[in-house]
Amino acid sequence: MDELTNHLNSISEFLKQSSAKIKFITLIKKAKQAYDNYDYDSGEEALEKAYNISPENPVVLRGLGCINQFRKNYDKALEYYKKALKYSETKEIEYTLIGMLYYLQDNYDEAVENFNKAIDINDNYMEAYEARNQAMLENHIKILDLQESLKKYF
Repeated sequence: MDELTNHLNSISEFLKQSSAKIKFITLIKKAKQAYDNYDYDSGEEALEKAYNISPENPVVLRGLGCINQFRKNYDKALEYYKKALKYSETKEIEYTLIGMLYYLQDNYDEAVENFNKAIDINDNYMEAYEARNQAMLENHIKILDLQESLKKYF
């Protein structure tokens, strides 16, 4: 009888885990669809539920970071990206997201530094190259504008 009970408990545990995985995947899909439809409240709600199931999942953490970034909650977005970085196997994505966060705040030096970290990890990651080049261009333009202002002043 103990063997049968153990077997049934094993099956029950397997079904619970399977159910949790299905629920998690459904929430991620729902969040992605909401984000694509600019329904950030629904996306955040789905991601929060997914976070409760798997708080170390980098996809969930990235999503929460993106929503906070869109809302200009940059400190909170950075917190989520850094947490995702801790658990991610594809760290170039997180470094690129962090770089974009700094870029949006006109902190081009930090942006370039993070894009370079992404490139160091994956030298085929074109998104990091493109973003880095844009940040470098923006920084150069900023310097030229400053030089022009100084010329006019003096």
